[in-house]
This record gives sequence, structure tokens and C-alpha cells, in this order.
Amino acid sequence: MHKKKKWWIPVLNHLFDFFFSSSCPICKGQAFKDGYSYSCNECLAQLAWVKGTRCKLCGISMSGIEFGPLTCSSCREENLLFDEGRCMFLMEEISKNLIHDIKYHGARMILRDMPLWLGHCPGFHEFLQGAVLVPVPLHRRRLKKRGFNQSLWIAKALRKSVGESVSVQDVLVRNKNTPTQTELDRKDRKRNVKNAFALRSRNDLTDKDRIILIDDVFTTGATLNSCTQALKDQGFKQVSIATLGHG
Repeated sequence: MHKKKKWWIPVLNHLFDFFFSSSCPICKGQAFKDGYSYSCNECLAQLAWVKGTRCKLCGISMSGIEFGPLTCSSCREENLLFDEGRCMFLMEEISKNLIHDIKYHGARMILRDMPLWLGHCPGFHEFLQGAVLVPVPLHRRRLKKRGFNQSLWIAKALRKSVGESVSVQDVLVRNKNTPTQTELDRKDRKRNVKNAFALRSRNDLTDKDRIILIDDVFTTGATLNSCTQALKDQGFKQVSIATLGHG
């Protein structure tokens, strides 16, 4: 059931646009063109959204008939510890720019369109229901330099969109200030994040929680796998993952 749109939201959005001169992050045209969506609906439709048959572990689109849990060739080559995974879109030029704006420019407003994004990804909303969302953490030095953790932003945007059945717990810490994964190959990515994460001693997780790790992009799964290892070492058995992009 679609919620009735509130009449006053476009007023506030247009006021925001007037004072802060915002623009659609994709076409650079007017933001809130329809009064509700930060990005143009036409622009969002251009993203390579993941629909239909997908890999059980990383969530990437797969060809063929979905007759059971399928795993892509890349995931079959890895020792992935998480149970299931979803991603929203493939990392093409448009989506790369969106992620870059969120991650490096602090464009949190882009995530206001999360309800629309969920609408483009059948089953994603249901996948998150009843879960505890745990964002992949930054090392304290990188967090201090950047000023925010984009994965925490994404987790909060998902929680707000899905509703009260979902909670967010920022309970992982990054003990190693590892170099960025961007320029590393598959083997070096694994080595780079090995034993890099730990669970905070004070947390509200229980062994019955279904945990979903949240990150911006799935590339090889090395970071998410290392986070999963930290959780499973502490006895948590239900660990899945969800990302915005894949590529």
C-alpha cells in the first residue's frame, strides 16, 4: 500500500532548493522537480537496477530461470561467510557518480530518495524487514578526516524507508587503518582487510538477531566477508549483506 503523499513536503523541498541551490545529482537539472524526489524520476530510471534472477550471495543479476538459490561464478570462487546478499544496481557511469557524491562529497540528500530506490528493486524491502542493520565502519582516523560514515547514512536511510521492524546498530569497529581498497586486486583486498574488524564489547545484539551488514558497494566481498568473520567469531549465525552498488 502506498502512503498518501503529504502536501507540505514539496513546499519544504522547494524552499531547501531555493536557499541551497541544489540540483539533480545525475543530470544536474532542477532538484525536486516533482516536489518530492531529489533526483529526477527519469534519471533514476536510467540506473541498471537489479531485478529478477540474482546471485544468492552478492545479489548481482543473473540470466536464466530462478528455480532455486543461484550463485554467480565469482562468488563460487570465494569462501564467502555471509548467508545471503542483495544489491540495488550495477556500477555503471551514472551510479558511480551517485556513489562518489555520497561517499566523497557528503551528498546525503541523495539518500532521501531511498523509498524510490527500493521501489526499483523487487524484494529488497522484504529482505530487510525484521533485520538489524550493521554498517561497515571506518577507522577512527578516516572518520575524523571525512566527518561521516556513508555506510551508516545508508543504513539509516534504509531503516527510515522500511519502518520500525528494522533497527540500526553501529557496533563494529575498524581496528586497522587499512589503505583504500579501490586500487587493489582481489588477493590484496583480502589481505588488506584480514582481521581488520571487531565487535564492540558493549552492544545490544542477541544471538537470535538476523544481521544485515550495510555498505555502499560490493566489489569482491572482501570487506563484508571480514566483517562477517568478526561477527561469526562472536557466535552470531545469521549474517547477510546489502549494498547499493555492485561492480
